[in-house]
Amino acid sequence: MIYGQAELHNVEELISIEGRPGLLMQRVPESVRAGLLEKGQEQIRRASAIEIRFGTTRTEEVHITLASYGGISKVQVFFGDYWVEETLVGEAPATIVLREQEPMFQFAQPYKEKVPRTSFGPIWRIVIQGFEVHLIDLPSVAIRPPYEHEKPALKYLAYGTSITFGISASSPDLSYVSQTAWRLRLDSINLGMPGAAFCEQAIADHIAAREDWAIASLCLSVNMLNQGVSAESFAEKASYMVQTIASAHPDKPLVCIGLFPSFADLGWSWPEREVRATSQEYREALQKIVQSSGYSHVHYVDGRELLDDWRGLSHDLLHPGNAGMIRIGERLAEFMRPLLRTPAPQTERIMPNHSRE
Repeated sequence: MIYGQAELHNVEELISIEGRPGLLMQRVPESVRAGLLEKGQEQIRRASAIEIRFGTTRTEEVHITLASYGGISKVQVFFGDYWVEETLVGEAPATIVLREQEPMFQFAQPYKEKVPRTSFGPIWRIVIQGFEVHLIDLPSVAIRPPYEHEKPALKYLAYGTSITFGISASSPDLSYVSQTAWRLRLDSINLGMPGAAFCEQAIADHIAAREDWAIASLCLSVNMLNQGVSAESFAEKASYMVQTIASAHPDKPLVCIGLFPSFADLGWSWPEREVRATSQEYREALQKIVQSSGYSHVHYVDGRELLDDWRGLSHDLLHPGNAGMIRIGERLAEFMRPLLRTPAPQTERIMPNHSRE
């Protein structure tokens, strides 16, 4: 959405909350949030891959003020594709100062026109991950919304649990969603919901109604397994989600991701949690949904094929750490690349590309 002279990416609505300054940047409209379970209503308000984007019209500092409620949020600053700095934001309003950096390769002639720019043009990107982040102050002069050619042409939407959210990644750009998008040069929309991905009708209908994505993934769902949902009930809810989204977008690839490896594969359960199914039953249920969907654009991939090394998990044997997130991003990008009817557009490279990607 465009707010003032900036683009708020992965933000569907700005919410005023009594007693808090500024506006909460929310990933779905309030009407969708109201249709979620209580836990989901809380978690969908948390920032995941939310971005404030803009170009500058004059050479001067730009000040953005944010506050984070419920916990400390991580903020990364990029200039186009290139990392600049990062900081932490809490409840006390914090002002992020954007200024041209030394050396002046990114900003000054004769360098800036020759900087390789493959996904994003020369725009500022403030990438936010964590809790309920409020936008308190945004300048109205000296900035402009990004032009379309300064952003990836295609978007990748991801729904899932805290793993999709990127809960154990040390920075926003290391979630598997961001890593996948980076490799395919896609713009990511992250709808991960820590502890609350229950395939609710409200979120399924919302994704189905959106027209802004070119490819989507559904990581379904260790939250349901870990919180006592039977395989039969999971299959019913997951089937509705898959069928609803697939039928609304018959020309767009939909990737269903079976459970990643976790403690549940060892026959263990989270302390004080009741489990009524096995990981394999969930995987088989999701695979059957895909196979019986009748849609050739719906695909299944086993999470164990994406995270193929237990060392990629963090200490809780559930959430991937940085290495695991990167590995998932690599493997998922390999899986998704041939599904994209038209490869994500690339701007002309000034320098040779020696990577596999």
